Amino acid sequence: MSVAANMPARNVKGNVQAQDKILYVANKLGLSSLKYMQATTRVVYDQSTTAATQHTLFEGAAARSFPLTNLGANGNQFQVDEALLVEQIGFFIPDADDGQNYIGLGSPGLSIKFDLIIGNKTVMKDVVVELGGQQAFYSDGVSSSGVVTLEGVGLLIPPQVEFKIEAKPMVNNTRAASSSRLGCYLFGTGVLLNFNTSI
Repeated sequence: MSVAANMPARNVKGNVQAQDKILYVANKLGLSSLKYMQATTRVVYDQSTTAATQHTLFEGAAARSFPLTNLGANGNQFQVDEALLVEQIGFFIPDADDGQNYIGLGSPGLSIKFDLIIGNKTVMKDVVVELGGQQAFYSDGVSSSGVVTLEGVGLLIPPQVEFKIEAKPMVNNTRAASSSRLGCYLFGTGVLLNFNTSI
């Protein structure tokens, strides 16, 4: 099924759905074939296993292999006719250099301040993920992970456009910079290349 075929009708309140946003942005960018591609749910992640006070995640991911990242050879951009509508951004702490085990932000007591950059545009700036319940963005208190859920329709990362997260770990109660390992995942509605159409 294509993105257009999977597109549900607008809900009763007239809110825009994920597929509506994908198709709208694709149309504005002149990506007319995106509506024929395969819709999916997708998560991409990357991590820095070296402790630091500032991390640039996803950039340079092509040089890392699984399990440090799941992005592969294309690194921090999607292939032609692939895209991701980011609906959730989550942070975690790798507890070792191998990137195979994780701890939540609660154990070291961290908050994360980050920017999301798509292409040459900063689309989220100085967002702080906190444990304990910042008004808009907070942990569920169970997993001790820092998660931002993007209300509404999310942010689209189009095909062949580089993206990255610039993040700074901070001590939760003092806001002092903290040297820590850091990982991040982006979760949402995705588009995959579909060859069941004329090319």
